[in-house]
Amino acid sequence: MEKLIAVLLLVSAAGAHAASFPFILNYVLRIDCGLTGKTTEHYNNLTWFPDSFFIDPGKTKQITSSPNVSQIMTTLRYFPHGEDMNCYRLQLTNTQKYIFRAGFYYGNYDGKSQPPVFDLFLGGQLWETVNSSAAEGPVFQELVYAPRNDNISVCLMGRKEYGSATPFISSLEATYLDDETDSDHSVYRMMRNGTAYHLVARLNFGGHDQVIEPWSGMADVCEERLNRYWTPQPMAGYTDLTFAATSCSGTAYDNRPPNAVINTAISPTNASQSIYVPVNFPTTTPQSAYIVLYFYQNSIIDGPPENLNATRNMDVYIDGVMRRNVKLEGFRSGEVVTLYPVLVQGTMNVTISPANGTVLPPLLNGMEVYYATELAEEASTSNGVFKISCSVIMVGVCHLIVSVFLGLI
Repeated sequence: MEKLIAVLLLVSAAGAHAASFPFILNYVLRIDCGLTGKTTEHYNNLTWFPDSFFIDPGKTKQITSSPNVSQIMTTLRYFPHGEDMNCYRLQLTNTQKYIFRAGFYYGNYDGKSQPPVFDLFLGGQLWETVNSSAAEGPVFQELVYAPRNDNISVCLMGRKEYGSATPFISSLEATYLDDETDSDHSVYRMMRNGTAYHLVARLNFGGHDQVIEPWSGMADVCEERLNRYWTPQPMAGYTDLTFAATSCSGTAYDNRPPNAVINTAISPTNASQSIYVPVNFPTTTPQSAYIVLYFYQNSIIDGPPENLNATRNMDVYIDGVMRRNVKLEGFRSGEVVTLYPVLVQGTMNVTISPANGTVLPPLLNGMEVYYATELAEEASTSNGVFKISCSVIMVGVCHLIVSVFLGLI
């Protein structure tokens, strides 16, 4: 019995170090940058790992907590040698699509009241120039990307033109987007490998002030399961619609929109009017846009009554050019429209107009907009991930020891 206890303790100790292995929880790696003194941290039923498993340089700092800032954003890692390339090395288990998200909350951690501007890199290519004063709260950068190999770096570096400011980072996430190749409903099916798709907007219409957050429990299978955040988008002059809840309706459509998104929508007051949604891109230079529009209807529980036996016929325009026709017929009907590539510049105007012969006014439930950039291939290397691989091997060996001890094999 004492031998068994010793072996189990060995497994437990190895398992603590194996926390750096990315995909042990729902295909999501969550890193709390600057977290010290703990193996893992639990916040909203989600597990976060300390970043010491993934990077060596830099110093850590704790920020005074704020009621409007999540616990995860109150620690950070900063890099005094700002002009160096300071890199997190992530070991992935697949080279399919991932959502990469980096969070930054300055919080005047250095007492200088000078939020820095610095560059963020993915796979050796510029991801974004981070302006940490762009918002009063945390700033997030997010993109969808299919790496060419299973080791990828996320790096930070100061810029001379901005005074070689000290880069910092508060959180880092990588979420594997399982394509389910045996399914008719894939995830971002038109996104190409080797191309990075930078998030511009992910909007929930008709949902008032509710931010749709990633699901945090197995019982929430009908909600957001791909670690996305949907921002509420109030639209003055339109009617908010709320549809009757049904069991996991979103899983029947591409990109698996959560029920909380497709069960709300906006609509004009009559069938002859259109919906207009402007989207501002970060630069005025021409961009190749990836646009996803979500349409869904069911029996209305909040909003003007409609005869859903009639056809809702809509035309989708981007900057005045007709791109797609959408028809919704009957209860529990929907469609996901993906448009790519669409050349846009500055502000893009999305218009959903009534098509000829429609009885019901147009509607819009949700929208995602990205712009595309090409990333060069990053060489595969084990640099910086030895602790990860070694820990995983240790866990496997320990489990084998236990199995042998118990006579299971």
